[in-house]
Formats: sequence, C-alpha cells, structure tokens
Amino acid sequence: MEDDKRKNYEDFFEALEDMVDQAIEEMERSMRNLLKSDYFKNFERPKLYGFSIQMDEKGVPKITKFGDSWSSPKGVRTPYYDQYVDKNRNQLVLIFELPGVEKEDIKLKTSSNKLILEAKRDDREYRAEVDLEAEVDPSSATSTFKNGLLTINLKLKEYRNEFTDISIL
Repeated sequence: MEDDKRKNYEDFFEALEDMVDQAIEEMERSMRNLLKSDYFKNFERPKLYGFSIQMDEKGVPKITKFGDSWSSPKGVRTPYYDQYVDKNRNQLVLIFELPGVEKEDIKLKTSSNKLILEAKRDDREYRAEVDLEAEVDPSSATSTFKNGLLTINLKLKEYRNEFTDISIL
C-alpha cells in the first residue's frame, strides 16, 4: 500500500517535472525567435513576464501568467494575482499586485463568474480579465488597497434546495 502511494507521488512529480521542462524549452524557443525578430527595436522600458504554478484542491496544477503580454496593447501589463476560496468566511478572495498606482487609478467590474480590473497612472497600466474560481454575488464585493496590494472579497453565491411548484398546462 505504501509502495503504491510512493509510486503515485513519484509519477505525479515526474509528470510535473516534464511539464516544467517543456514550458522552459518552449520559453527558450520563443525567446530565441523573439530576439531574432524586429520586436525589440521598439522597447521603451524593460519587459516583465512570468507565471506561477499552484495546485488546486483536486491536485490539478493551475498556471497563471502575468506581466507584459505579447498580445496586449503596448505598455499594458497583466498584474500578478491570486485567488482562493475562504470556506470559513464563505467568500472568494482575490489579491492583485499593482505597484505604481493609487486607489483612484483602479477600476473594477464583476459579474458572478468574471472580474475585470483596469488601472492606469503615468507610465503604468494594468489590465486583467479573471475567470473566477467560484460563482459569487457581485453586489457583495468589498475591496481594500494598501501599499500596492489590492484585496477583493466576494461572497459565494448561495444555492438553496428550495422547491418551486410547477404548474402543468
């Protein structure tokens, strides 16, 4: 039994290592191609690009990209962010890193399953469209911004097992 568990863990980490190796190879290949292109002739400031890998509750890797997207308009960055469900407080929490902007520069919109963030100040511009990990009540949104960190709290949508009579025509 213990050998089976150990084998499952070994298989998982081998698969994860293969995924990371493939991602690194793809990034190196992309960077070589990019360096050969004319793209860098128009750089006005350093570019930032990265990703984070986290495991969800089911053990499935979740990859989130951030930074200067090659497909975004010039100068627009996707901020680094994280989201998690706080089951104790029955809410979804999102945390964004937004250095260089002030509270007044941030615009937020949300629906029950998506959040849109836009922020702009001087030469800093951020934009993110986030698919939420859980369905939420958009009218419950609260947020705080301090030292470049934006925290957004959204109550999870409540599902009730209330029944409604259906009339037959």
